[in-house]
Amino acid sequence: MKLIDHVLKIRGLIQQAIDNRFSRLGLQADEAQPLEQLSAEQRPKRRVLDTIIATHQQALGNYAEARLEAIKECVFTLFNRLAAIKVMEDRELFPEVIRRRAEHGNLSYSHKMWLEEHPEERSAERMGLKNFLRDKFAELFDDFGIPLYKADHPYAILPTADELDEIITAFNSIEQDPQCGEDIWKGDDILGWMYENFNAVEKAQLKESGEKTEYDKVSLQSQVYTPQWVVKFLVDNTLGKQYLEMYPDSKFMIDEETGKTKYLIANAPKRQVRHPKERGILDIKLIDPACGSGNFLIYAFSVFYDMYIDQMENYGADFSRRDIPKLIVENNLYGVDLDERAVQLTQIALFIKAMQLKGRRGEMPTYCNVVSSHFTLPAYEVVKDVLEQSGEWNSKQKEVLRDIWNDLHDAYKFGSLIRLKEKIQALKPQGEGTLFRQDEDADFFSFKNLTLGTLRNLMHRWGGEGSNAYSLSQVNDAMTFLDIMTKDFDVAVANPPYTDSSDFGEELKAFAEANYKKPMKFNINLYACFIKRCCELTDELGKVGMIHPHTFMFIKTFEDVRKFMIENTHINTMVDFGLDRVNLFGPGILLDATFYTLDKKDSENTPGVYFNITANLQEKYKKVTLEKAYADYCNGLPNDRVYLLPQDKLKAIKSWPFIYWISDEFREKFGSADLNSVLDIRQGMASGNNNRFLRFWWEVNYNDISQNIGDNKKWVKHVKGGPFQKWFGNEWTLVAFDKENQALLANSGNCLPSRQYYFREGITYSAVGSKGISFRYLPNNHIIDTKGPGIYANKLTNILYALAMLNTKLVFYICDCLDPTVSINQGDLKRIPIAHPNELQESITTSLSKQCVEIIKKVCAYSIIEQNYISSPIGNKALPQEELTRYYNYENALLTQILLNEAIINRIVFDVYDLSEHDRQMVLDKEGIPVGDLSVSQAALDAYKAWLKDENTEFPPSAEVWEHLDALTINNDQPQIADFDKLYQNNYGWEEFCSSENHRMNPIEVWYQFRQAGILPPQRTQSLAFELITDVIRTVLAKDDDGVIPLCERMGEEPLDVRIEQELVERGYSGAQIAQLIQLVCMNQGGSNKSLRKYLYEKFFQQLSDHLNLFMYLPKTPFIWHLTSGDPASGHSAIDLYVSIYTWSRDTLFRIKSVYVANRESSLADRLAALDPTTPGGQMEAAQIKEQQQELRQFSEKIDQLLASGYDPKLDDGVGKNIAPLQQAGILSYDVLNSGQLKKYLNADW
Repeated sequence: MKLIDHVLKIRGLIQQAIDNRFSRLGLQADEAQPLEQLSAEQRPKRRVLDTIIATHQQALGNYAEARLEAIKECVFTLFNRLAAIKVMEDRELFPEVIRRRAEHGNLSYSHKMWLEEHPEERSAERMGLKNFLRDKFAELFDDFGIPLYKADHPYAILPTADELDEIITAFNSIEQDPQCGEDIWKGDDILGWMYENFNAVEKAQLKESGEKTEYDKVSLQSQVYTPQWVVKFLVDNTLGKQYLEMYPDSKFMIDEETGKTKYLIANAPKRQVRHPKERGILDIKLIDPACGSGNFLIYAFSVFYDMYIDQMENYGADFSRRDIPKLIVENNLYGVDLDERAVQLTQIALFIKAMQLKGRRGEMPTYCNVVSSHFTLPAYEVVKDVLEQSGEWNSKQKEVLRDIWNDLHDAYKFGSLIRLKEKIQALKPQGEGTLFRQDEDADFFSFKNLTLGTLRNLMHRWGGEGSNAYSLSQVNDAMTFLDIMTKDFDVAVANPPYTDSSDFGEELKAFAEANYKKPMKFNINLYACFIKRCCELTDELGKVGMIHPHTFMFIKTFEDVRKFMIENTHINTMVDFGLDRVNLFGPGILLDATFYTLDKKDSENTPGVYFNITANLQEKYKKVTLEKAYADYCNGLPNDRVYLLPQDKLKAIKSWPFIYWISDEFREKFGSADLNSVLDIRQGMASGNNNRFLRFWWEVNYNDISQNIGDNKKWVKHVKGGPFQKWFGNEWTLVAFDKENQALLANSGNCLPSRQYYFREGITYSAVGSKGISFRYLPNNHIIDTKGPGIYANKLTNILYALAMLNTKLVFYICDCLDPTVSINQGDLKRIPIAHPNELQESITTSLSKQCVEIIKKVCAYSIIEQNYISSPIGNKALPQEELTRYYNYENALLTQILLNEAIINRIVFDVYDLSEHDRQMVLDKEGIPVGDLSVSQAALDAYKAWLKDENTEFPPSAEVWEHLDALTINNDQPQIADFDKLYQNNYGWEEFCSSENHRMNPIEVWYQFRQAGILPPQRTQSLAFELITDVIRTVLAKDDDGVIPLCERMGEEPLDVRIEQELVERGYSGAQIAQLIQLVCMNQGGSNKSLRKYLYEKFFQQLSDHLNLFMYLPKTPFIWHLTSGDPASGHSAIDLYVSIYTWSRDTLFRIKSVYVANRESSLADRLAALDPTTPGGQMEAAQIKEQQQELRQFSEKIDQLLASGYDPKLDDGVGKNIAPLQQAGILSYDVLNSGQLKKYLNADW
């Protein structure tokens, strides 16, 4: 098993055991039994648990949830106790406590020795296992001071001996599992990985829920374990660099035994740039304000240890090696986290580290500066009187102090993001008067200490003498938190939560806006809040190291974050790492990461060093590539992934994106005119309710769709982005825009911005997608959407030239510079620098652009989802396979012509922008050489020229294309393509196929080889055959009297498969052509019995639904429905009908019952009467017919229920709303809507 499987198994065992123990203590699942019913021995533990449950109940509102939360804490405490012992005994810090060996009678060594001291326990349950562990836990606290093992730890509960035995066996099985390995407990980060896996269930549940992230879910939503090598990079370049700034001659980073470098530090100072601290290394403080399971602190422990040794050996410090671990834990390391379980792990890991390094005679730490903010304090009103008696306070001071207490009260919600130090600063005495009877000129630090003393006294008096262990632990945590949050630190390192503001819950959103929105906007993401917080926590010479998503580098909403970093810090190192599911966060986390170190002050005025690990690099090679680049930089060697940039140069581009890799010459172009100065780039509408206002064009009556501006039709054409598609297309949606709906839209969503641009000719684009941005011609009479914004003529009046320029490698590169995330916004486009073509350049480019648009329009005319659909490419002049072969060669030749046009346009635009050869190569290295510029064989070139000359009468090539063809490099040694069967699979279209890493060939060569191969790509072939059948069914249903056609026979009319073949005959298809068409459409059918009827029963409706699934957040919208009484795939469903949405109504549903169900009942009854019940065959068929009759009665009842519910479908209401009740009733052959969509449509109020 994998580690996660072991962890979840152990968790389950402990969970059940602790639940059992709670029940034995009278804490049942639904209610608590009176304390008096318990024995005297049980009551103390019960009282502690009552306090814990009561505390949770205040937050959660009910006993059952509070009990479950208390159980979780107890489960994790026992899990931690045992896991930590596994780690310690594996490192031989004491004799084995848990690991059992055969030579010790299948006991652990310590258990065996304990039994010799306690022979009476041999007859106890599991040889006294429970008492043995209780004693060992006590020893760990008494001997080493580890708080987790304190006898009165509030969450300390032991199950029965039998349960403990099973749990320990499960722990011991981990190192025995080859998938985990016998050395699994040796790693410093093993406890962190255990915790990551421990929370897997809750993480999955939160993700599936789709709920907004409130403060209590932040840890789960954003918990990402930081790999050790990233931790090392960040700590070495913050803590390590700071130490060298004070002690530049130090050799602490060199391993004395091997002579190798332990700590490789970028930009290491050559001279002393800051004075050592007053108490030397004792005063260097590092904090992780979102410490999780403590990976940064555990590694920093090792770095500090080497620094202490260096101070002893080289700087005369009076330390003893055995005391260093205690000094580090008590003086240097600080951590805060919302999650008390994670903090528990961090504390135990630091104590284990101290045990390893202190030796036999060294002292253990007596306290640890790592705390969870998950404590509770009383409301301010409870302590108000005590506060007012503690000193002479004016009204302003009382107000501020109340704010501080309220912040402390909310620490369990917002952790280290609470800004106590800043508010205490506001209490500093100003002018006359005294506070705490202190001289008004007293130093503020003394004043702060007195202020903090008052707050501590309040906490202490609230906790009170004689409180139970849980209450006292809460007070201690609160006081530790207060101390930490009011200190200044030298270094802050963090892998903070990544929650975006759009996912904030109500309280989290309000807190972020109140504390991190002004004067600069950091509230857009929790990690942005932590950037600000880490800088606040460090002093004026402090250093910050962080890892989080790279969105802050480019996106407009993070502009204030960038400005803050550039203006207030020095970017020392920045690693632009990107996505890596191999070396970084694992396969389940799709995250483009950046990690960096900041200096609050740069006295050396050095350029920042940037490592580009994102470009042209497979994920598995990223870590080793960074290691080499980093080593090369530190050793003064060149590396093409290293960039040095003076920080002020980042300001040259509007919004200050972190574009570090471009040349100075290219950067200067951003200082000239931009796209916004010549084109109007406008945001489109957001309806606020797409289910109500948007439709696909096939969902409504075609006559109600506006064809001309001002024709007052209800449905207006609308563009909503969609998949990557250049030049033309994706015009699938409509918006309700009659007077009534206009009025509604004007007051919902984003209230129809940019209305003056609606219906104008322009350009639209898809801004979201892994393939990047793509621009398309936007005809007039369209309305733009937020996902399909508009670009309109202004000073640049030539829309076709603008379209061509935007669809170039250069603009794609610039967009990727400005925002390399999956979504480009209008602000990014506005910043694109503009250069103006001469008359000839504009004329050529415009002509090529127009031809590209017209070619795509032509190709769209053969697709059933497009509004300009004319017919299927499978004509009736030859067999379907021959027709498709002809069509593929024709379409591929046209798409090749577009790629040749694009190659020419790219070259012209390079010239227009006057790019240097270096910058041209920079763009092409990133975006790839246009495939139309690649070499080609002479045979392929001759064949394509012949096609252009003799067959391409619709789109004659320009003179520039002929010149381009003559200039291509001839290479007759072209690789042979062997995977044409993959063409068109999963959006693997013509351009993608030609430019993929597997081929990277000129489309002329690919076209030629495809034509020679004579292959029909199976997925596209079946899809085109399916589209023809779909068009035929649509026609057949339109011709039918009521738009309802049965699939089965003896229903009073011909079944659908017969009607389809009749329609094909009417269209001029022969029997042989029809037979081959059916063979193609059924090619993916399982089994040997492939027939059109079987396909219609089992596959068509699902394929149509999936075929029309064009946008992630809009429903599938089949315009033909398959109603059924049972499971059509069984071959025995009682009734199956195809219906058209264009004739679907309440009357149609009633007619289905009164006519079609009645006819089917009659035919079944007739057949049953005709059977011979004395034969086995007759008996079997009779039983089947009776089942069908029962099924038919149930189908009829479902129709009655639908009619009784008031079901009255209207075409304009859309497929989603009209089909939802049918899906809920269970009379569809396939569930079109997902559960969320179904719920929404069933509750639709329009």
